Parts: sequence; structure tokens; C-alpha cells
Amino acid sequence: MPRKKDLFLRSRLLAFVVVLLTAVGNCWENVAQAQSRDWTHADSDPNSAERSLYKDDDDDLAVLLCALGAVAVFVDCALKTGDGFIDVTSLDQTRAGRKTQVSGYVNGGCFANTYGACYNGGISAGSESGFALNGAYIAALKEPETDGKPFDWGYGFDFMFGEDSRLFRVERGLDERWHTGHNRSGEPTYGFAMPQLYGSVAYNDWTFAVGHFLAPFGYENRRADKRFFYSLGLSSDVQPATVTGGFLTYSGIENLSATVGLVDGMDQGFSLRSGGSLVIGSFKWTATETTSLTYSVAAGDYVDRRLRNGARFKNCGSFHSLIFEYAPDDQWTFVTTADYVNEDVGPRDVNSFVLGQHVYYAVDDSWKFGARVEWRRLMEGGLYHVDDFGFAVGVGYTPMEIERLSIRPELRFDTCNVDKFGTARDKKAQLCLGVEALYAF
Repeated sequence: MPRKKDLFLRSRLLAFVVVLLTAVGNCWENVAQAQSRDWTHADSDPNSAERSLYKDDDDDLAVLLCALGAVAVFVDCALKTGDGFIDVTSLDQTRAGRKTQVSGYVNGGCFANTYGACYNGGISAGSESGFALNGAYIAALKEPETDGKPFDWGYGFDFMFGEDSRLFRVERGLDERWHTGHNRSGEPTYGFAMPQLYGSVAYNDWTFAVGHFLAPFGYENRRADKRFFYSLGLSSDVQPATVTGGFLTYSGIENLSATVGLVDGMDQGFSLRSGGSLVIGSFKWTATETTSLTYSVAAGDYVDRRLRNGARFKNCGSFHSLIFEYAPDDQWTFVTTADYVNEDVGPRDVNSFVLGQHVYYAVDDSWKFGARVEWRRLMEGGLYHVDDFGFAVGVGYTPMEIERLSIRPELRFDTCNVDKFGTARDKKAQLCLGVEALYAF
């Protein structure tokens, strides 16, 4: 595609984003007031007491959203496009050789179920049935490079707004309370999140990074532009979204990389309230040009703190993730995944096991087809178990005229041995259809 046309399309998209953010900012105060009227009864919203403490924050959202629009305009004017990323050359001439990769996406769509239930319960898709702005995501990354020199430094920063922010927000600290709305079940939906914020230094084949990171577990990335399906699979329910701490990586062995780290529990953001402490290890072996094997493990205390009554609450255990990927050619990709979680929660043990299989076939640069099947078992104290089965098929279409646009329809079927679907959540199965549009930069 000619560069002038690409720049024209990109400018139109960013102009649309600016207008959208401005419009949302101007009407947000009225929306917030309408929501507050909807949640007048405390029993309707389990978070109503918490929301009342932060309702004054809604008055400033218009200014913040307009500021984000201004940032988008600045990025459009100041940065140069290249190969799906934006190359940023530092304004400081003493760092002219350093580059930051800026990437991101804007995506939205509709995910609806056959029962017409307002809440898409039991699946990691849009929390409400209907259209949603899933995310406006931007990430800045500078990887340390030691080729030809012993030392270098880097950093990473991710920020997003949308309905998918609930998939990234921590349980305690950082962006814990950055949500701006609730669904009909009282769960936080739209809001902001900061999935990553870290710095790193490298010496030859060693890299040390400290900060807040996307958790190094699982095959499907929570960033929508880095996975095939619109929805996340069952394995995402047992995997942590983010971790906070430090990691040391060694890449001096050909076809093998190893990472070890220490983090303060799962889904914590620079907060000591959980008292957790986990050791994490991750190993990836690229056996051949077509096969790779990744194993990740975490063990320790998820939570270890004293309650107000003086009692001690401790939750310890381990997490294991195994990924085998086989890509015999440029068209076929086969991925087998296995996740196991063991948690010692007070007087009982909670164990979860998820087994999944992914198959993808790329027809050409425009069309790609995929299928995903998963089975999950949740066992608590050996007393009972819950079995979930999920199957999804999807299509990815990228028009040649707009290479960064993807249209992704998905048909998904879920079933369980307990009632969890439907309007009254009295059904054991659910069929869903989702259609998403994603523009990546």
C-alpha cells in the first residue's frame, strides 16, 4: 500500500479517536449521573459503598479523555510509521541511536449469547451481551541491546482504556480502582489499566528487569492484537494477569532462554497489602525450526497477611504452565497447552487443571481460520468438582487495502456440569457469537 494512502488512513483513524474521546468526555458526567441513579439500592450493587468514595473522580474524566486525545494527535504528528510499529527517535541528540517501539490497537465489537442474557457469564469475553469498546491500548517498549557493547538499558510502559481493562487490573494497588462503570451484575467494567510499567538493564547475555509486568504464563496473550480469537479461553481464568517484582533472564545458550524472578503474589500492583511472595521460573526451548516447548512455574505464598481481628490469612500453592507449539509450514500451526494450579486456602485445597488444543490455518495474508477446544476441572477439598468444556471456531480477515485492520467473527460453545449460563443462570450450556473489528498500529 502506498505510504501516502497509509498515512491518510492512519490520520483519519486518529482523528476519529480524538473525536470519540472528546464526545465521551463531554457526555461522561451525564452517564455517570445516570449510573448512580441506577445503583440507588445497595443490594443491587455490591460495590455501592466503594463507588460512593470515588464518585467525585467522574467529574474529571472529561478532561482526562480529552487529554488522551491530544496525546494521540501528538503521537500522530511526531512519530514515523514502520512495519506495524512506530519508530521513535529520541529528541535528545545524545541518544540519537536509541529507539522505542510504540505499538497498540483500538478494538470493539459485539458478543451475544443465545439466551439473550445481559451478562455473558462463564466466559472471558465482553461481560455484557452487546456492543463494547473493548480497548484503546498503547505500549512503549525499548529492549536493551548488547550487540557490540556490554551494557544497555530499556523500559516498558502499557496503558489502556476500555471494557477489557477488567482483564488487566490488579486486585490491590496501582490500577485497582481505575474503573468507571459497572455491569448489571455489579462488576466493574469500563475503566483504565496499566498492564506494564518497568525498567531493565542488560549485561552481555544477562537482563534484569524490575516493575509491573504481564504475567509470563499461558499461550493466549491478553493483548487483543497478539492473539487470534476475540474471546479468551478457559485457561485465562486460572492464570494471573499481571505480576510485580523483579526478573533475571539469561539468553546465552542457543535455542534456550531462562528467566527466574521474585514477585509479590499474583495480580498485585506495587502493594504490600497481600503479603505474598512467589518465586517464578520460565524456560523456552526451541528444539527445531518448527517446534518449541515452554514451561513456566510459580510457587510460594499468594497471600500472607493479618486481618483486622488479629487472625492470619495465608494462601500458598504453585502454578504450572506447559506450551508445546508445532508449525510444520507457513500455513498450519498446532498448539497444545496444559495448566495446573494448586492452592492451599485455609482448611481446604483448591486444584484447577486445564487442557487445551489450538489449530490455525493461514490461507494467505488476508484469511486465517482457527479452532480451540479446552477442558477445565476445578476441585475443592476433594468434596466436589466442576467440569467446563469450551469449543470455539473463528475467522481472521485482513483486507489488503487496510493492512492493519482485522475483522474477527467467532462462534463459541460452552458447557458445564453445573448451572451457570442463561438469564437466570440456570442453564448448563451456552452458544455465543461475537464479531470484532481491530485496528493495530
